[in-house]
Amino acid sequence: MTTNGSGIGPPVTARALQVPVTADSVAPPRLVYGGLQLIPCTDEDDGYAAVYFPVAGSGALGRVTFEGLDAVRGARGEMPPYDLTSPRVPGDWVFTVESSPWLAERHHYEMQFYSTPLLQTHQHYVFWFHDEFVEAIAEGIWLDLADPARPWARPARHPLATLDPALPAQLTRSAAGIDWELRRAPVCDDDLIRDSALCSQRLYQLDLVLDGHSREAASIWLRTRNDQLTSRLIRPWPGGELARQDGIAHPRDFTQPWEAYLEGVAERRRARGR
Repeated sequence: MTTNGSGIGPPVTARALQVPVTADSVAPPRLVYGGLQLIPCTDEDDGYAAVYFPVAGSGALGRVTFEGLDAVRGARGEMPPYDLTSPRVPGDWVFTVESSPWLAERHHYEMQFYSTPLLQTHQHYVFWFHDEFVEAIAEGIWLDLADPARPWARPARHPLATLDPALPAQLTRSAAGIDWELRRAPVCDDDLIRDSALCSQRLYQLDLVLDGHSREAASIWLRTRNDQLTSRLIRPWPGGELARQDGIAHPRDFTQPWEAYLEGVAERRRARGR
């Protein structure tokens, strides 16, 4: 029985997570970590963290990428490093660890040096292969099939990628005189809600139009945790979260914080004589 790390206390347990792709039960994985490009100045090697694995039944190249990755590690072994909350069934290979000592340790480190809390936003994931385990502390995960000819290239479609600028946009001028564009993800609500159990899903993207250029200023993200769906209005780093509400939100639900942000943009531009 796996304990909480001190040798006493309740066991540390892992719960199976349903994912859309199943890893081969015998083949080994490959863990790639870090941002160093080994093939500089090409798009063949984008340098990002991922776990690659052969897909059961097809041999296709599966891939796990991460949202908000904090830490990753790998180890050999055939027996699970944590007690399972229920017997393993065929297809179970991704798990989340409950009351994870490693997550608590990483939270303490991040709070001590960066004041960044992890306990409410991150999970401890375990990927169980035949003779190896890969573990990660991350906000979410995304699974897709990589192109075998370009395995290190970034996914062609990823929920964390910005929306295609060719998508239809609604142009609006704020009360402060700032022009902005609204685009919606070209994915139905049911699919976004389903996928939000694994990774944040961009529902809307709000782009500022300044000096003839359009750029993302905020997005409305969907995320499901503990069966609770939440919409959050978030500015790209280092902006952070502006507002949130339960369920699927529309941009009008965030009118007050968004207009307040746009007023701040207008004030800064006036101060610079623009």
